[in-house]
Amino acid sequence: MEMASRVERLATSLRFHDTMLNTTWHSPNPVSDGYLAVNPKEKEIYVVWTGTRRIRSVLVDFAFVFEDFPTDIPGSAVHAGFLESTNAVYPYIVKNINSLAEDYPDYTIAFIGHSLGGASAALSALQYAKDTLFNKDRIQVWTFGEPRVGNKRFAEYYTELLGNQTYRVTFQADVVPHVPPWQFLGYQHHPLEIHIINPEGDFYVCQNTVREDLDGAYRWPTVDTSFSDHISYFGKPDIVNFDPLVRW
Repeated sequence: MEMASRVERLATSLRFHDTMLNTTWHSPNPVSDGYLAVNPKEKEIYVVWTGTRRIRSVLVDFAFVFEDFPTDIPGSAVHAGFLESTNAVYPYIVKNINSLAEDYPDYTIAFIGHSLGGASAALSALQYAKDTLFNKDRIQVWTFGEPRVGNKRFAEYYTELLGNQTYRVTFQADVVPHVPPWQFLGYQHHPLEIHIINPEGDFYVCQNTVREDLDGAYRWPTVDTSFSDHISYFGKPDIVNFDPLVRW
């Protein structure tokens, strides 16, 4: 149950009981919101990307178009809309991340996101790991209801760099981990998926491989998925639904 307690503790920490806010950001177009914070009790730096709000418009506007990323990895590509949302603010907040990492050299740097924010958390963590290899081992990535971000080559490269430091949490029949579709577009999830199978919080740790685990979120046929599950992680929408303005 160590994994379950870690997830719950992380979620509770984000309620600011023991957390000091460093900065926030907001980009209306492309949409991107979030904040940086420090938790001295847990010795963690949080890079939190909010999500859910207008994820549908991001998906539709870019029609699942791929864009090369990282550009130095041949064949690796990601959803153009997710990348644009991340790049809208990453160059501006990376200085703050570096400053916090220097001020708190023994703290974990946790990139966290829900929904569209989960995609940005994964993309920004990968970019940060490439930019600051000396901090790579300090990185953890926690996403909740993350959509598929890129193609198979991206998932493979991501796994090589951060696979052992990433926890991609899915909940029951949440629809968002099922998009963009992989069957004919080639989108592929990265590991490690932790699939919560019921409201009580029982979970299944999927195989740590670059493919869809049939016992994870993919067990649910797309026609049976639900947006209500997307905003009800741990039965506590106030914890993981960082943006109260839910607009699918």
